[in-house]
Formats: sequence, structure tokens, C-alpha cells
Amino acid sequence: MHFRHPRTILLTILLLFIGSCSSATDNKVATKTWLDLEEISLQIHRDHEPTETEEAKELPDQPEASETKTTKIRNMSAAPGTGNPLLTSAAKQKEQQREDTPSASRGEGVLLNFDNADIYEVIQVISEILNLDYIIDPQVKGVVNIRSGNKIPIEQLFAVFKKILNINGLDIRQEGEYDYIFAANKPTAQIIYSPEQIRLLKDSPRIVMQVVPIMHLSSAEAIKLIKPYLSERGSVENLSSMNTIFICDFESKIIDVLTILAQLDISPLSALKIRLVKVEKAPLFDLRDELIEILSAMQINQKDYQGVTALPLERINSMLLVSNNEQLLDSATLWLTELDILPEEGRDNIYIYNVRNSVASELAALVTDLLSENGAGNKPAVAKKAVTRRSSSTNTSATTPAAAPASPPPSPIRSNTSAPESSMRFTGEPMLIADDSRNVIILRALPTDYNRLVKLLERLDNMPRQVLIEVLVAEVTLSNDWEFGVEWSMNDQRLKINNSSYTNNYTSNLSQIGNGADITHSNLLTTASGFTYSVLNSTGEAIGILNSIASDNDLSILSSPQIMVLNNESAMVKVGQEVPITTTQTVSDDPNVNDVRTVQYRDTGVILHVSPRINYNGMIIVDVEQTVSEAQEQNTTSDIKSPIIITRELKTKLAVKDGQSILMGGMLSNKTDSGESGIPLLKDIPLLGWLFKSKSETTRKTELLVMITPYVIESEDVLDQYAQRFKEKVTDLKTKLQKTN
Repeated sequence: MHFRHPRTILLTILLLFIGSCSSATDNKVATKTWLDLEEISLQIHRDHEPTETEEAKELPDQPEASETKTTKIRNMSAAPGTGNPLLTSAAKQKEQQREDTPSASRGEGVLLNFDNADIYEVIQVISEILNLDYIIDPQVKGVVNIRSGNKIPIEQLFAVFKKILNINGLDIRQEGEYDYIFAANKPTAQIIYSPEQIRLLKDSPRIVMQVVPIMHLSSAEAIKLIKPYLSERGSVENLSSMNTIFICDFESKIIDVLTILAQLDISPLSALKIRLVKVEKAPLFDLRDELIEILSAMQINQKDYQGVTALPLERINSMLLVSNNEQLLDSATLWLTELDILPEEGRDNIYIYNVRNSVASELAALVTDLLSENGAGNKPAVAKKAVTRRSSSTNTSATTPAAAPASPPPSPIRSNTSAPESSMRFTGEPMLIADDSRNVIILRALPTDYNRLVKLLERLDNMPRQVLIEVLVAEVTLSNDWEFGVEWSMNDQRLKINNSSYTNNYTSNLSQIGNGADITHSNLLTTASGFTYSVLNSTGEAIGILNSIASDNDLSILSSPQIMVLNNESAMVKVGQEVPITTTQTVSDDPNVNDVRTVQYRDTGVILHVSPRINYNGMIIVDVEQTVSEAQEQNTTSDIKSPIIITRELKTKLAVKDGQSILMGGMLSNKTDSGESGIPLLKDIPLLGWLFKSKSETTRKTELLVMITPYVIESEDVLDQYAQRFKEKVTDLKTKLQKTN
């Protein structure tokens, strides 16, 4: 056969060959598995995540800040990331596991669809797929409902199987070559993770125990927060002494709980924004007061969770601003910058200084006396506005006497030699006027002089130190081995605290009795009946002594007051009653003339006068005057029909440290009570009545103990702590009374 067009035939064959190649390529592409773009993107992100070294290389060199450069505003906020690092790592671990978990739709797997199926059928089906040899406890019961829309990978099927068992209150464990399926009433931790092993937690259904140290919250508070997120079989225990909790639950649940704790167990400082603003011109405390007024007018400081706190730092002449809102902090900083200006120059202005902690007249007089050597013609003048106050007395159980009217301070002692001029000179002639009724000082001065005066007033107007005094007055009825008093028992080591003999510097006169001398009742009463005291290191030690005494004797608490008093002031506590006493009595022989009696009222009970003085080293000098008195109805000393006042009084001056207790004793008393008992009617028969009645005399020997514990209070925070402690005591007492009733 002859072809006329060989070129045409050759071209046709070439086209057919190209078409077959193209078809083969298309078939190959059609059978290729599609790429998962999401997985590739995640893998690229993980592979190219910059390390700390790479980030350091990529960052350009930053110019170092000049050490001599000063800024007016500094950010003092805590650095981020101040949470619990262990919990934070657990949260990141869970997130990483979620990213690394393969999709259920990829790979081979099985579909589980059970509707009200018996647990035995489910166990049989899944065990055949996983090739499990199992033993089932007879108590195993349950119904399963599950439907999986996507195939479950074979490697995840056992975890799903275990989850099905756990939901039905069952568990599985391997015993030899068999898997034992049983009813688990209480979860048993298969593994215990230490705090350093938190990173090893996996998103699995097995039950584990995790030890979690709490850094910033209290362990009790942390338990309250995480309990709602535990499963029904989960439990948590508290080790409060180490601020640590133990969580026992499914491993996946523990990861969820740790993720929540990572967001809550953070430093309180991490939520605060702190800024330090340098004040250059305006008076520091006046600027603070103006700022607070402005913020209150803007309704910023009216919410507990939102506001700005301004704290003047006098030593560095700066204002510390604290808030949990950055915008509010910016607003407060802006106002401080605008208000930090000087008044107009060249004329006297009238200013008012609100005295915060002192008496206006005393403070003004002190400043005037301090600046009295500024030079001729520039001495500030002071005037005091006369203020008269009328005092009134009330029947209260604890009172602090009002301070006497302030007298002008004595003139400073000056030598005959000429003193150098003071560096604090004034441009004009400032004047200070004190108004005690409003406790303010009115200043008339030039702006430059005003700034100097106000800074000086602010430094002197400090919060006065106070002393909280706790007093306990107890009466001990002495008996048996304690008949010579508490002092003798302490020196004789009869006093036991925590099963050990107590000895301390209990001062006494017992040293007068030598080792070779005879110890008799008479010389003991002579040497041991005087006033003695002991300084104890803590209130707990003093309470231990009283408890030891009460275990062997009848201990009665007469009074236990607490009183607050200013430094160098006096306070009085009186608990008792006023008893009428007949001081004089005039009896007339004329029966028509009535007898004349003069009656006075005497205070009886427990009366305490105390005056503390705080030294620079924290030592407290305490002037104590303690009186315990009672009225005795029977008067055998005179014919006046009036009760006898039996008084035990001590007056002393002691030195004690802050928080130490002073136990005072040695005031013994003997009281004899007479009584008569007998058969009614018969004991009243003349002469023969003695056969039917008897008389008895009881001697009661007591010792008065006084314990005083002073606490120095130098700031409002310390005062708030003692107030909170007292409130807790009252609440606890109220709870105990309610339980008793």
C-alpha cells in the first residue's frame, strides 16, 4: 500500500502519542492523595518558630539609656508573666497536644454506633477489634449510647473504650495476660505526677494524681475555684502547711483544671499599673488632695475594682500612682502634670493648711520657734485663735483623758555667742494663724515662702504613734502546793509548760533566804508577799503560765480590757461600781434630833491607769497604776454602819519591748468567812440549841495577777490588722455562743 502524504501520517502519529502521554499524566494526577494545606501551614509555623537566640540576632542594637538622664514619669508596673510557671507550662502542653493531634478523618479507623446497647456487647465488639483478652467482674452493668460521625483511628480506640467504661463507673487494668474490667467505686490513681512532671501530662482518660504547688493564691481558695471543674469521680486534697493541693481525676480533666489555675494563680502585682511622677513645683500633699478631689468629681474613685490611689513620697518629692487601668493612670498623670505649677509671683496669698495628725496651735508654734533665727525682719509671726471647748464626762468603761490646752512652747536656749544665720530665709514676712476648732493653719505668705513652709509642715505633721495595751487581771485561789504564791512555785519549778519546768527572770525577795536557812511559813510570808513581776517573751507564753496555774488552782478572770492610747498620753480603764461609804456620823442624845451622816461614793472594782512612752529604739516605758477593790458588808473595825473597802493596789514604772508581756503578782490576801448551819427551829432553842447547830470558818487565800502586753502602732495598716484580728475574735465568740445556745 502506498501513502501519498507521508508528512501528514507522521504528524498524526505524533499527535496520538502526545495525547496518550497527556492521558497517562491525568490519570496519575487523579490518583494522587490531596495535600492537607492546614497541616502543612502548622508544620511550617512550628519549623520556623524563632528561638530566643534567633530573636536576639534579629533585634537591632538598641542604644543604651543615659545614666545621667532623668525622667519625670517612670513606669513601675510589674513585668508580665508573673504567674505560676508550672501551671503555665501545663496550659502550653495541652495546647501543643491539641495541635499535634491528627485529624480523625485521616487514616484508617472504625465507626462506633451503639443505641442503648448493653455494656457487654460493646466490650465484646471493641475487644475483638483491639484483640484484647479480658475478664469481666460480675458487678459490671451499664448501657452505652455512642455515635461517631467520623472514623476513630485505631490508635485512639482504646482511649475511647476506656472513656466509655469510666462513664459507666467502670475501669480496666492489666493483670498478667488479661485485662480486668471491674466496677470502680473510687478512682485509683494509676500514676502520681510530681510538680516537676506536669509537662508529662497527656490528654488521656486514665486516672492520675497531680501534686500542684500554689504560688500566689491560698490552697483553700484554689480548691474552691477548681472543684466545679472536676469530674464526678475527681477529688482534691489540701496540704495547707505547704500551700499545696493534690488532684486525683482523669488526666484530661487535670489538664483542664491546671489550665484554669494558670490564669488565676498569678501575682497580684501583675494586674496593677504603677507609675512614679516627679513633683517639681507644687506642694506634695496639696497636690495629692487636689488630685483626689478631681478624680472623685469624675466618679473614678467610687468603684472598688476601678480607681487610682495616690501616695505621696516625701523623701524623693514624688507621687506614686497605682491603678489597675492604664487609661485611668494616664488621666491621673495628665492632671498631676497640669497641677504641678507655682502660683503667681509678687503678692501675698492666703493659704489654708489642713493639719492631719497634730494640733494646729502646737504645730504652728513649733514651726515659728524653729524658724525664729532666720534674720532680722524675716521672722514668721504666729497667732493663735482662742478656742474654748466644753468637756463632759460620761459613764464609760474605758476613757482616754482629753489633752490639756496647749501652752506656748518654751523659748529655745540660746548661747551668748553669735549664731550663724539659717539657710532658710524668707522673701517676705509670712504669718501663721492656728485655728484649733477646725484644726487648720492659715498661712499668709509669698508663693515661694509658702512652698517652703508647707514642705516643713508636711514633714512635721506625721501620724502620732499609738500603743494598744492588752490587760488581763486574774485572781488565783491558792491551795495545796501553791499556798506560798505563784512566785514561790515559779522559783521552785513547780510551774509546768508543755511538760517542762518553767523558769524565768521573775524578780523576788526569795534570795534573802539562804540555802542553809530554814524555810518556814513566817519567813516565806515575810519575803514573798511583796510586789514582783516577770517579763515574758510573748503573749502565748503568758497564757501558758495562766493555763498551768488554772490546772491546779481556781483561776478567775476579773477583767480583760483592751485600750488604745496615744504616745505620752494617759488612759484609764474602770470596771466596777460606786459604793456609798459613811465617812462621819453624828449621834444626838435628843431623841427628837435625827442622826447626821456624811456619805461619799467610792469606786470599787478593777481600775487601771496606764501611760506609755515610746523610745526611739522601740522600747516602751509604761507607767502602771492598778487597783482592785471590793466592798465587804461586815464592818468589824468600827461602830459605823458602812461597808469596808478591801483594796489591793500597785503602782510601778516598767520597760518592755513591743509585743512582750509583763506578768505582775505577789499581792496576796487572806479572807476568813464564818458560817453557821443546823436544824431549823431546834438550833434556835436557848442553851440547848448548840446541840443542833455548828459553826465553821473558811480561810481563803488569793493572789492577784496582772498581765500587760503593749503593742506599738505606727501606721494605719498595722491598726487595720489589729482591728481585723479583734473582729475575728468577736465573730468566733459569737459562733461559739450560738452553738452553746
